[in-house]
Amino acid sequence: LVFNAGSSSLKFGVFSTGPADEEVFKGSFERFRDGQCDYRFRHDDTDEHGTAECGDIGMALERVPDVLKRFGLDAVDAIGHRVAHGGSKFAAPAILDDGAVAAIEELTPLAPLHNPANLEAIVLCRRFWPATPQVAVFDTSFHLTNPAFATTYAVPEQWRNAGLRRYGFHGTSHKYVAHRAATEIGQPLADLQIVSVHLGNGA
Repeated sequence: LVFNAGSSSLKFGVFSTGPADEEVFKGSFERFRDGQCDYRFRHDDTDEHGTAECGDIGMALERVPDVLKRFGLDAVDAIGHRVAHGGSKFAAPAILDDGAVAAIEELTPLAPLHNPANLEAIVLCRRFWPATPQVAVFDTSFHLTNPAFATTYAVPEQWRNAGLRRYGFHGTSHKYVAHRAATEIGQPLADLQIVSVHLGNGA
């Protein structure tokens, strides 16, 4: 079970993993307004959509266990969360124990519109599925290997020592797009130079 709790929507999917990974369910709650939102669930030949009495992402998250149960997908082995900002602390996916959750919360000032929604999903999912391992994947991790000339601002050194730098975002999207492009043209990713563009809600 994978969650993308963003600043304006909640998207989630269930994947069957193995020799060939396959998405078996895709769901979303978005366009929150006046105590309502639009929802869409896709599973096999079912494409269900409409309006739900959900005023925010937290209310939508509380509906997810019942939605999965209705589609017979409530037995999940692991849960993944997309987290916008991992700072320089998270260079790779991380198991979501108490320490990791606290570290993500400390990074909220760096992504005040995104990390709180990500954390809300994490906290609720740890409550709904307390025995299920949960992992965070960070948008910023993809960019942490960028060279210093690409991440350094021309500001006083003490500011840089305090953590002021370019981090880069939507790394999970850029990584996926790059791998898909390499697959589509049938060439190794390492042999390619690719420009990828992510257009999100902010655009």
